[in-house]
Amino acid sequence: MNKSGFISSIDIGSNKIVALIAEIDEDILKIIGIGQHSSSGVNKGQIVNIDKTTNEIRESIKNATLMAGIKFPPVFVGIGGGHIETISSKGMVAVSRIGTQIGRDDVNRVIEQAKAIAIPSDREISHIIPQEFIVNSETKTNDPVGMTGIRLEAEIKIVTTSSYSVQNIERCLEKSHIKIADFVVNPIASIYAVVDEQEKDLGVIMLDIGAETTSISVYNEGNLRYVGVVEIGGEHITRDIAYGLSTTIVKASELKKSFGCAYVGMVDNNEIIEVPGVSGRSARKISKQEFVQIIQCRVEEIFDLAYEKIEKEGKDYLDKIGAGIIITGGSGNLPGICDIAEKVFNLRARIGNPRNIAGLSDNINDPSYATAVGLLYYGIINESTRKTDGRKIDIGNNVFKKFFEWLKDI
Repeated sequence: MNKSGFISSIDIGSNKIVALIAEIDEDILKIIGIGQHSSSGVNKGQIVNIDKTTNEIRESIKNATLMAGIKFPPVFVGIGGGHIETISSKGMVAVSRIGTQIGRDDVNRVIEQAKAIAIPSDREISHIIPQEFIVNSETKTNDPVGMTGIRLEAEIKIVTTSSYSVQNIERCLEKSHIKIADFVVNPIASIYAVVDEQEKDLGVIMLDIGAETTSISVYNEGNLRYVGVVEIGGEHITRDIAYGLSTTIVKASELKKSFGCAYVGMVDNNEIIEVPGVSGRSARKISKQEFVQIIQCRVEEIFDLAYEKIEKEGKDYLDKIGAGIIITGGSGNLPGICDIAEKVFNLRARIGNPRNIAGLSDNINDPSYATAVGLLYYGIINESTRKTDGRKIDIGNNVFKKFFEWLKDI
């Protein structure tokens, strides 16, 4: 990193809003401020009540700044929700450099040409992710600069989001008097907190199970290949428990925290739990296996839908996942959730806690903070450039970092 100063992030979720402030000291990210507040104005990752969300953002920021003892820095903001989509696109240009040597201007032109696609007026481009370049229709490379050729092609992934959703976030932050550094879609942000370079090279799937949505990120051969969202999350598990056991949402949430488990095979046949009654009804006892079966069914559905989305995007993606599955989000705390992921995907799975952080790290050493921490790392690590039209080329992909350093000066 070799940087110093302060940086902040805000993760606006359906269950809670998290604000973080960190100090950057060369290669160390030190968390110095944490603020969070329950979220009542967000549904499925999208803001549905401006005033409520603004007030909750203000409370989160106030708590973080009081703890840090500094003014809240320009913030990296997460974008969540089912409106996040990935589009594949290609571009082709004739090499303009004298002697047919491919230059940086050629690369810039071919990316500009590839991203020049028609998108609906209610959507905007959030990230442009180069996949590979092709020289003279035959040589594939991640770095074509200096190669000889007359024709250059580019394959890119374009991540788009709802313009209205982004504008609603902007409105809440403006009303909170917070300066925005950048927007980052949550599936990309979380990667920076939990996935290492070896896993990216081997191929890895990250599943971030939030309150009402599950974000999907797929890496292979060092490149980010796909991001998407399943509109089911941990709150659906809670509601299943409430309906299945005829109890309140509050009691269902308490039961999930106290006895929750995602895999029936981990539960003893003789274990019994007590379910509180409602409206004066007496409590009743059920087997824990019955309780866990409710959870397992919903967890299996989340993973099944994620599998289907990935398979639909690229059938060969699942064949190139050498490092397995990483699970983040609050539901990552459910015992046995890795067992279900391994069963559905036939891949090894682990829980993704934020890594390589100092300061108040014990307070956020939990998979539910992956997005908030990842936003901080994105702001520090990602070498990106925002064009005059607001679009940026994301070079978080390991193989493109060095290659695209020059884009900062364009």
